[in-house]
Amino acid sequence: MFKRTFRVFVCAGFALGLAACSSTVGTPSDHGNGAADTSIAADSKASPDGSGADSLAPDTIAKDVASQDVASQDVTTAPVSIIGTWSSNFGGYEEITDKSWNDMVMTKFDGMTRIAITQNPASDKYNPSKFNKIVFTAPKDGSFYYCYVDYGKDTAALAEASTLTADDSAPDTKGCGGFSWTKLTKADPIAIAGTWKNNFGGNDVISSRSWASMGSTMAMSLFDNAKRWAITQNPADDQYNPSKFNRIVWTAPSGGNFYYCMVDYGLDSVALAQATTKTADDSAPDKSGCGGFSWTKLSP
Repeated sequence: MFKRTFRVFVCAGFALGLAACSSTVGTPSDHGNGAADTSIAADSKASPDGSGADSLAPDTIAKDVASQDVASQDVTTAPVSIIGTWSSNFGGYEEITDKSWNDMVMTKFDGMTRIAITQNPASDKYNPSKFNKIVFTAPKDGSFYYCYVDYGKDTAALAEASTLTADDSAPDTKGCGGFSWTKLTKADPIAIAGTWKNNFGGNDVISSRSWASMGSTMAMSLFDNAKRWAITQNPADDQYNPSKFNRIVWTAPSGGNFYYCMVDYGLDSVALAQATTKTADDSAPDKSGCGGFSWTKLSP
């Protein structure tokens, strides 16, 4: 049931070999962590309410960068203006650091021209270890737009030299290879980010983009730190509920530990997962209260 979903990119004229590319829902790739269900775009536009969060750990960002050439990075200007956790208008969250954009390595960044060159992880299904060129708009009122103007290049130099461009005059509707740009809005990171030991002998790895447990990874579609719930989506290859949505609740931390319970699962959309009336009883989480079973306990 635990999953990893994929952010998908639609490439204009893909069958014709054109390279302009835009984020949207319904085609394969995994650089942005959106959902395969188009309902996410409508269900996830609101930024999470992170006020009053029980923060347990720093914003730990899971990155698949082990096999990438980090030593080749040439970050011209530190990407300070866009560092952080962002809510995407296509659903889910994106995380940008001074060295990475989601699971891609940031090989070059120029804040003056607003261009980023990224390298895909070696595990990328379609363009492993290839390079991409991203352009983005200046952040305004806590949001900015970005567009993949080229992708799948053999070297960072080839990606940077690409002459393909994008039109940011109407980014909400067009200009990125025939599609709209991706809009990112500033969001607080999930308060329980980190790697945790669970009481079943394994680990849970939680970030604003995903929740991994028991050897599988779910994408993070939506979360609320103050109310302590998250909506996740199972991977497409989940054995029982492929691409379905779940609602997880967690307890306030105590002594560095907390508990969580999946109160509902296998739902068809983010909206249904948000609307579920199923609850859990945390009065005795070590013994009961989660659908007739104990809650999962996580410790540092």
